[in-house]
Amino acid sequence: MFDWINKGLDYKPPRKRAIMPVGKLLAYSQQHWAPYMCHMLIVGVVATITGPYIAYPIAVIATGAVLLWYWKKGKYPELKTTRDTPVEDWLLAVLVGFVGIVLWIAPYHFFPDIMFAKIPIFGNKNIALSFTYGTKVINGVPEATYMPYKDIASQHWRTVFIAFRIIGAAILVPFWEELMIRSAVPRFIEDEYYQRVPIGYFSKRGFLITLALFTMSHPWWFVAVIWGGLTFWLYYYKRNLQLVIAAHAVSNLLLAMYVLWSGNYYLW
Repeated sequence: MFDWINKGLDYKPPRKRAIMPVGKLLAYSQQHWAPYMCHMLIVGVVATITGPYIAYPIAVIATGAVLLWYWKKGKYPELKTTRDTPVEDWLLAVLVGFVGIVLWIAPYHFFPDIMFAKIPIFGNKNIALSFTYGTKVINGVPEATYMPYKDIASQHWRTVFIAFRIIGAAILVPFWEELMIRSAVPRFIEDEYYQRVPIGYFSKRGFLITLALFTMSHPWWFVAVIWGGLTFWLYYYKRNLQLVIAAHAVSNLLLAMYVLWSGNYYLW
C-alpha cells in the first residue's frame, strides 16, 4: 500500500528477521543508544544526587563528548554533509520547525484550561488531558523541572544554566534524539541489521511504533503526536536526517525563547 513512498530505495526487508545476541546488538548499535542513555541517566539519576541545575550542564558536556567521539570515528554516515542539498530544503526544514513548535505551544498558550483538564485514566484522576506521567498541576499550572529565575539566586549561575539549557535543547537534543528515535528505531523495527536500511525507508509499523515511543518519551503527548507526525513527514519526504535535525533545532530554539519570554517553564 505504501510502496510508492520507498520508490528509488535499494532495499528489500529480509524474509526472516535475524536475531542478534544481546551483546552483539548493543555493540552494533552503541553509537545510537549511548548518547541517548548518557543524557537520560544524568538528568534522571545523577540529578537526584546533584540536583537538576548541576546535572543538566554535566549532561550537556558528557553527551556532547560521546556524540563527538562516535562522530570522529565515522559512526554516523547519516550525518555526512550533503553538499547538493538545495537551499529550498533547508528553508523547508526551518518552516517545519517553526510550524511544528507553533502547533506545540499554541494549545497551552491559548487554551490552558482545556489542556490542563484532568481525565481519569485507569482510575488515576491526576492525569491532565494533554499530560502523562501523572504530572502535578499546582494552582492551575503543571509543575516544572527547571525554574531558574525562582530557584537560582545568583544571576551569574542563572545565566550559565540558561546558556547550557539552550545549548542542550537547541543543539545536542536534536542530534541524540533524532539519531536514536528517527535513525535507529524505525530501521531496527524492519531489520536487526538496521544500518543497511536506507534513511527514510517507510513501513507502517516502523512509523507507528516509533511515533508512539517518541510520544511516550514526552509528557506533552497531545502535541508530541502532532509535532512527531509533521517531522516524520519531512523525514520520509526528503530522506535526509540532517533536515530533520535542523527542524528539531529550530523548534527547540523557538521553544526556549518562548519559555524565557512567557515564564511557562513547564514546557521546558
